[in-house]
Amino acid sequence: MLYPHKFPNALILVLILAAVLTQAHAQENKPLLERDQFSIGVGISNNEVSSSNKSDTGFQFFGAYELNQINLMEGVSSSVEFGFMDFGFDKDDTGIWASYVVDGTISGGLGWLAQAGFDIGDDSGLLFGAGLKFMLNDKSDLRFEYVTRDEVDSLQINFLYGL
Repeated sequence: MLYPHKFPNALILVLILAAVLTQAHAQENKPLLERDQFSIGVGISNNEVSSSNKSDTGFQFFGAYELNQINLMEGVSSSVEFGFMDFGFDKDDTGIWASYVVDGTISGGLGWLAQAGFDIGDDSGLLFGAGLKFMLNDKSDLRFEYVTRDEVDSLQINFLYGL
């Protein structure tokens, strides 16, 4: 069990630290986040419940931010993504999710991606995924992904547009 009486002190410490770091960053006259590193996306998915033969078509909206300051290895990029997904089943099966994504180029406009994150909603828990991406132009990708969660597995087609 966590110590709930220490939570307010930890929260105050985090807020003070964030204020100090933001002020120090602002003094350098640089924006905290760069606009050209943001992307927005939309997708459709075929979702299947692992414990049954139940499946349906869903959709999602998401945003991403490229983490250029993190260089895992040559040719590999990383980003964070966050979104809203409706699994499409009869009842209100929705959730919000966040993941850390790594991707790279295979050849020309063909690339790969892998992700790990968590989902909060009707299928709360960890999520993992992998897929291929096709770079349509400098700002747009079409991605084919397989994402597995605790109860729902998704085969997805997503479009990602860089701002």
